[in-house]
Amino acid sequence: MDFFEITNSIIILFIMMAIGYAAYRMKVIDRQGAKGLSSFLVNISLPCLIIVSMQIPLTDETFGSTIEMFGVAAVYYLISFAFAFAIPRFLSKDIHEIGVMKFMLVFSNLGFMGIPVTAAIFGTGAVFYTSLVMLPFGLLVFSAGILMLRPDMGKSLDPKLFLNSGILSSLIGLVFFFTGFSIPSPFIDVLQILGDLTTPLAMVVVGALLATLPISGMFGDLRIYFISFLRLIAIPVVVYLVLTPFVKDPLFIGIAVLLASMPVAANSVLLAEEYDVDSTLASKGVFISTMLSLITVPVVAVLLISV
Repeated sequence: MDFFEITNSIIILFIMMAIGYAAYRMKVIDRQGAKGLSSFLVNISLPCLIIVSMQIPLTDETFGSTIEMFGVAAVYYLISFAFAFAIPRFLSKDIHEIGVMKFMLVFSNLGFMGIPVTAAIFGTGAVFYTSLVMLPFGLLVFSAGILMLRPDMGKSLDPKLFLNSGILSSLIGLVFFFTGFSIPSPFIDVLQILGDLTTPLAMVVVGALLATLPISGMFGDLRIYFISFLRLIAIPVVVYLVLTPFVKDPLFIGIAVLLASMPVAANSVLLAEEYDVDSTLASKGVFISTMLSLITVPVVAVLLISV
């Protein structure tokens, strides 16, 4: 296996974050500009990416495997939610900090790293099943994810909370997926182009927000290291232990475990910024967990292959 293919995706994240960091320091982007980019990503670019990611052909041959993989994905998310609701309340008394840490434990960087890393390790045939794990991602991010970040918004049970671009795009994508509808050109091309902006712009925003911190501020919060340990090591170990007795296909187990070992999702910063919670904490979580994943992801890959 070519470890360069694995580490290359992670290194690209750092380069893009560094560009955002430099852009802020050079005054190309200011705080207001970063917030504007975040809003564009959350409301336009990310929904386009969600819809495009669900343009997967569903055939009779793949239907059985699809249902099984959805079950694997459900286990993966349930374990992540269990960690999220059990641990962060012991790390902070601030409800918004707790919400950000919950979000970081549930949502990993599937969008950018998931497909290239699983393809590098298991081959291109794994891309389809990786996409199935990613299908519920957008729906959960814009429902449970928002309630994690802003639990106060859920107290009023305002239906408008769920009428956002992320939920709508996820529902549209699911309808297209199960009906087999393919978006025709040039519309799919426009969605693809806008969706492709998500990762580079998201990492630029993360880098710009990191530039607002003193250098020591990026590394001094021990809670981030603990969250990163849970995100990168503990959650994938539990996913493996729970799935192994019930799932016979090692490919399905390997994909779930590898996706569970991805670092914190970059959109944790975007949504924290959009909903006026602690985007600084989220930025540090993305940075530290991504940095540590340069070591942990290849180790997880080796262990999966050797089992």
